[in-house]
Amino acid sequence: MTALIRAKRFFLRSIRGSMTARRLRGGFFLVGLIVSITLILGCEKSPILIGFSMNFSGPGGSMAVYVRDGALLAVDEINRSGGIHGHHLKLLVRNDMGTAKGIEKADLDLIEKGVVAIIGHRNARDTLLAYPIVTGKGVLLVGPACASSRLTGKDDLFVRTTFYDDILGKKIVGYFKRLNTQRVLCVVDRSNDMFSLDLYEKLKTYSPGVFSPFFINSDTDQSYPLKGEEIPQLNPEAILFITNPSVTAFMAQSIRRAGCRVAFYGTTWAQTEDLYLFGGGAVGGMKLFTFVRPNNPYPPFQRFVKKLKEMGMAPNVRNALGYEAVKVIGEGLIKAKSLTSLALKEAMTNARFEGVIDSLSLDEYGDPHRILWLVGLTADGRMETLEEVK
Repeated sequence: MTALIRAKRFFLRSIRGSMTARRLRGGFFLVGLIVSITLILGCEKSPILIGFSMNFSGPGGSMAVYVRDGALLAVDEINRSGGIHGHHLKLLVRNDMGTAKGIEKADLDLIEKGVVAIIGHRNARDTLLAYPIVTGKGVLLVGPACASSRLTGKDDLFVRTTFYDDILGKKIVGYFKRLNTQRVLCVVDRSNDMFSLDLYEKLKTYSPGVFSPFFINSDTDQSYPLKGEEIPQLNPEAILFITNPSVTAFMAQSIRRAGCRVAFYGTTWAQTEDLYLFGGGAVGGMKLFTFVRPNNPYPPFQRFVKKLKEMGMAPNVRNALGYEAVKVIGEGLIKAKSLTSLALKEAMTNARFEGVIDSLSLDEYGDPHRILWLVGLTADGRMETLEEVK
């Protein structure tokens, strides 16, 4: 404002006096005005750039859209409240195409633009491909959807907000142990080995003899639903799907048609509207191990839902993940000693955050600690919270 006042006074002085004086001083006036405008504009701090890199292509592209929209909503909220120490946030979005080459291109472009962090990627496989590229360049990678234990307990430039396989596996094992279930068949989709196979191996390690695998690959074998007809012969007591929503739905229909009536379970990976949309009655009664509960009474989540509804958008797991990732980054930036990736990582680790889905703690390695819930899918497609999984 001081620069603006100086510019105004200079302008008023310049227009007083004779035409001759004005002509003589015209060049000085122009220079002074340019300098004043530059000072005024310089009072606005440069934006803090955050990258967003996910696969928007193909059948799974809707997930990236949901996560991005949640992230954009959080950016808008933070900016409306004044930003971070006077800096506005700016989200730079890239389509990584879900390929190694696309991930490298998208992330390197974001790094070149000067982002302080990259939110990505769509799943554990893509995140592990991006990990050496992003962290190797000294940029923080924030994973909203990577549960792989391969990144657990590392002092690096990676933090995440999702549940991860080490803890998820222990809690699932404990749940079935309390039920005294002896034979759990795991349908493992190897199109995302870094999550599905990783989680299965944790289950097998924590409880040898109880969990057995049934491998499919939805990427390389489009006839995979037909394999569901083989499952009744294996005589499981329960089936745990480590698969995405559509694959879970198609496999469930095939298994039910084959006459198998055992209890179905899934993970957060399957927790979208597509599960019931594609699965119908076959997935009615299914239970999901997830950290996102429906009808969540947590006040920050209720505020989030209200804002989405006001914008005509339906809240779901995916947009909640994007929204929360930006909110946690924002809280970290406020505490950070400088606006750098390393300072942000230091501010985000060994810290507790309000979160959006529930309160969230990140340990010294940036691994999250949060509540796991058992959520049930009703016969008419509604999701309801059943219990906390201890």
